[in-house]
Amino acid sequence: MGVSTDGQISFGILFEEGYEFPWDCEAHDGDVEDWWIYKVCGYKNPIELYDGKGEYINGREPSKEESDLYYDTKRKFFEAHPIPVELVNYCSGDYPMYMVALPNSCMSNSRGDPKEIDLQKLTVTEEDKAKLIEFCEKHCKPSEDSCCEFPEMKPKWYLSSYWG
Repeated sequence: MGVSTDGQISFGILFEEGYEFPWDCEAHDGDVEDWWIYKVCGYKNPIELYDGKGEYINGREPSKEESDLYYDTKRKFFEAHPIPVELVNYCSGDYPMYMVALPNSCMSNSRGDPKEIDLQKLTVTEEDKAKLIEFCEKHCKPSEDSCCEFPEMKPKWYLSSYWG
């Protein structure tokens, strides 16, 4: 008997195992949404709740009003500035391998839960393709000391699986 995995269909660009993205740095700890709003979009918190170690400022738990202000403001900013791509792990939780994909192209299903595919939704415009390539060329190029190769900028449809 094999291992059950979840099925995925996405339109994107495959990056090799171990590829280091800009959000993988210590400051963002692999959180692409955090990297997007703070580094790329320049978001500033209305108040600070945490110090550099992730502890409450002055060891004091914030009030409900402070927490609401912090998280509601951040959520609204993110909704107004959504990240234009979706990261798709096409391997496993323990050994991730990523595709940078168009968000509206990503479909998945859980094992044992078949989904009907509307073939009309499997379309991508040239404008969408160009935006995906532009994002990758602007934000995903490897550093000079990287051992990973930058993939060819030819996005495609992929059927993949994910084992969580």
